Amino acid sequence: MRYYLGVDGGGTKTEAVVTDKSGCVVARKIVGSSNPNDIGKSNMVGMLCDLARDILPIDAERMDVGMGLSGLKFSGGKDELISALKKVDKVGDVDVCSDVQIALDSAYDGDGCIVITGTGSVGYLRKNGEHLLVGGGGYMVDSSFSGYDLGREVLNAVLSETDGRGEKTSITPLVLQKAGVSIDEIVQTVYSKGKAYVASFAPIAFEAYDGGDLVAKNILRRRVAELETLLQGVYRRYGKQVCEITLFGGLNKRVQKLSVLFSEETKKKICLKLPEYPVVYGALKRARGGMDEGFLKKFLESYRV
Repeated sequence: MRYYLGVDGGGTKTEAVVTDKSGCVVARKIVGSSNPNDIGKSNMVGMLCDLARDILPIDAERMDVGMGLSGLKFSGGKDELISALKKVDKVGDVDVCSDVQIALDSAYDGDGCIVITGTGSVGYLRKNGEHLLVGGGGYMVDSSFSGYDLGREVLNAVLSETDGRGEKTSITPLVLQKAGVSIDEIVQTVYSKGKAYVASFAPIAFEAYDGGDLVAKNILRRRVAELETLLQGVYRRYGKQVCEITLFGGLNKRVQKLSVLFSEETKKKICLKLPEYPVVYGALKRARGGMDEGFLKKFLESYRV
């Protein structure tokens, strides 16, 4: 039997899906981060090769692979990964690209624009066949509406209240409840666990915001202003009077709700929408070398979130 493996690799989790020739999902697995800038290039290669072996169906004669991974732009690990995957038993063709590329492919066959708001944030577009990146410099040099940025602001609000620099906020008890340790211990853990741990506190900003907390409102206003800058950058590079942008990532539904905070100019120029298909669908399109309606229908019928 011939199968297709699609992998969506992010900074927090990696999703792998295997379909048969018809598009029916026969296996699905979710593991941790595969970003080489977080776990190291060699660990990324080993992890994804192991994942391909683990998820390979028993009756497979060939499995073509499509992968979209965060962090590839700066790691330089693409060639090593392709070479290693081709040595995995039964693996056939291998297509590896960035996670933003498969997100774009899942939303549009031709030109289009996307913004991903997850652990990090980035804009990406295809115009007349040319691919353009907006932002995406990573959490150390870039800033926008992302899980890391929100989590960092949440933790900073707690520290600021505790040492007298900031206002009293309902964020503090929520953070302490989630962490289950003291403020000092949270800080120690942040520096040992890194950005994924920081990003895990992002939902608290929304919980406090929904409860009317002033500090949370100010945090989200700042982050939304950064997001607007990213969206405007995508709009300018796309160069059309009205720009449709599909939102991907763990924070995409929140972005759509918070769009009420956008300026009137942004509201007129930019139309936001949620994706119809999961990002991993774009990876499967690459594994298969294209898509047809029959395959898509079978995939959607058998894919479970």
